[in-house]
Amino acid sequence: MLKYLQAENLKCKRTFIKKLIFIAPMVTFIMALSSWEWFQANSFNWWYMMILPGYISIMAVMTNEKEEKKLRYRAVFGLPISLKEIWISKVLVNGIYMTISCMVLSVGIILAGYKFPITVPVLRALVSGILIAVTSLWQIPFCMFLAKKMGILGAVLINVGGSFILSALTAITSMWWICPYSWTARIMCPVIGYLPNGLKVEMGSSLLNPSVIPIGIILSLILFALLLIVTANWFEKQEVK
Repeated sequence: MLKYLQAENLKCKRTFIKKLIFIAPMVTFIMALSSWEWFQANSFNWWYMMILPGYISIMAVMTNEKEEKKLRYRAVFGLPISLKEIWISKVLVNGIYMTISCMVLSVGIILAGYKFPITVPVLRALVSGILIAVTSLWQIPFCMFLAKKMGILGAVLINVGGSFILSALTAITSMWWICPYSWTARIMCPVIGYLPNGLKVEMGSSLLNPSVIPIGIILSLILFALLLIVTANWFEKQEVK
């Protein structure tokens, strides 16, 4: 598996995917500049609600296009290798890139505390980056499947639209755990103390209850594992067209 991971990482050398690791957080910072005193909290909200889902979708599309455009996966399907491990390595490499981006965002938000009012303490900012990455992992195999089946339009519209609309509708309800898109938004309430719409959670609100954090993590990891297994089995059955 290590060789597959190294090969997939090598394929991304000097590509826009590597640049996106830093570009995506920078776009978030630029969007949050107008909020000034709420810069830190709004950076997190913009990130997990819209920028990150879009980033994951684009990364999935570009990962697919590297194989699809030139040889339509002939360089992969025609080799005596495990297609399951190829798919898993693509997912894991994208997961590593996404996690790095989340940590770049957290570090940038922490450093912004020297310029903007501090609304998210340092430790909470670091924890937030990790939690956002973990609870967003399931989107990677999902978006890679969408990218291969529907292309960039389908992947971006479904993932970004699902995140922006469904998380806003369900994250602060008692049924938040049913919708995967609401998991990140819900656990961010007690961690950073802000709602998905940018408003501060009122003191004493049940939304500040940290018990939702382990629930969100467990649900996210289970869904990630299931999607990884299902999509890897699906990819194994693909043939050159």
